[in-house]
Amino acid sequence: MLKIPVIDSNDSLIEVELDGLTYFFQVSWNSEAEQWTLSIENAYNEVIVSGIAVVPDRPLLAWYRHLAVPPGELVALAPDRRNTISREALPAGQVALIYVESAEVADGAV
Repeated sequence: MLKIPVIDSNDSLIEVELDGLTYFFQVSWNSEAEQWTLSIENAYNEVIVSGIAVVPDRPLLAWYRHLAVPPGELVALAPDRRNTISREALPAGQVALIYVESAEVADGAV
C-alpha cells in the first residue's frame, strides 16, 4: 500500500508511480458540493477519467476498469468511519488517500 500525500490546496496535481506506471492525480475541492474530486491522467497528461467523487472507505476505481486507470485500487481511508470528507481532513491526514497495488488487490486486500 502507498499513501498519496495531498497538499493543503483547493487544487493540486500529484505525480505518482503506481504498479510501475506514471500517473498524475488532480485532487480538487468542490466548494459547492463540499467534496473532493479526483481526475487521473497518464504519463503523457492525457485525461483518463475526471470528476471521481472521493468518498470514504469505498473503492474509487471499480466503476472505471474499462478505462486505463491504475491496475490497483484507490481508497480514502477514514479510521473514524466518517460519512464525508471535509476540506481539511484530506490534507491534514485525518483521511488518507491510499493506493493498494494490483497484487494486493488480487490477494483480497480490498
